[in-house]
Amino acid sequence: MDEIEKETTRPACVEKPASRENPLGNRTDGGLPAHHALDALFLSEITETLGMPAGTPATLLGAGQNNLVYDVGGELVRLPRHATAENELEREARVLAVLKPLLPAPIPALRVCRSGQRVFSVHPRIQGEPLSTLRVLTDEQQRGLAADLGGFLRALHAVPAALLPDLAGALPSMEWDDLRSRCEALAFPLLAPRAVSRLRRAFDDFLAVCDALPRSVLHGDFGTGNILIHEGRLSGVIDFSGCDLGDEAYDYASLAAGLGDAFVDTMLNRFQMGEGFRDRMRFYRLTFPLLDILHGVEHGDRETLHAGVEAFSETNLL
Repeated sequence: MDEIEKETTRPACVEKPASRENPLGNRTDGGLPAHHALDALFLSEITETLGMPAGTPATLLGAGQNNLVYDVGGELVRLPRHATAENELEREARVLAVLKPLLPAPIPALRVCRSGQRVFSVHPRIQGEPLSTLRVLTDEQQRGLAADLGGFLRALHAVPAALLPDLAGALPSMEWDDLRSRCEALAFPLLAPRAVSRLRRAFDDFLAVCDALPRSVLHGDFGTGNILIHEGRLSGVIDFSGCDLGDEAYDYASLAAGLGDAFVDTMLNRFQMGEGFRDRMRFYRLTFPLLDILHGVEHGDRETLHAGVEAFSETNLL
């Protein structure tokens, strides 16, 4: 199989949480789900812009909070769902152009195009399929994949920030304090008092140190849906829309949320991580379901809201 891209979102100024895939499988004639049929006209304009024959089939591969992703004639086309997503798409294309020659695994060669007043991106598929579970891999393949992923993150985190002027690098405490304020208003009232008390203490501890942490170039959404494998090895990494400057522990936390702490420990044991690294990973993982709750409340997404609230009923999360 080839790459199937999907989208999640992040609140402004805070890195995206680990991927939560939301593919839509039901189709009507021509490959377009009924509830996205209004995009059919724009898709026909896209095929014309790309020089493809009229009637080129378009199949929805993923629908996220920021974008719709289609296979259009064998190319992956991303349609932003709002103006902010359009701006992020153009930013991501510039970032990918810098990163592509510096990383040990393929990443998208993103081309941003316009059709009328709307913006979309297109790029060729990358070989492989999203990593859904480690159970499909042998122990030897898991060790090899851990080495691949560790090498990819080490290379990414070593990229000089000066090469990427699009990464604003706002003061971390301002970003995370903003997230906490939104949680106080929208998320904490939905959680048990005991969970809220522990979350407030976790934010206090993190905010006391975050501005002093070294900052590296992050993927920002290094979850399983954005990691492609082929024959058990890393074959590509997609969706750099959350790429920003921040704490390296964030990318490892995103990976641990999907593949588990034991797998990520096999990666971390190869490197000398600084004091408090794993503690910060645990804090970041606490914020992922909070982001789900915020999105659910702000966008009326009951399923995502419920998943976020339920996460805090699990004893291992707090």
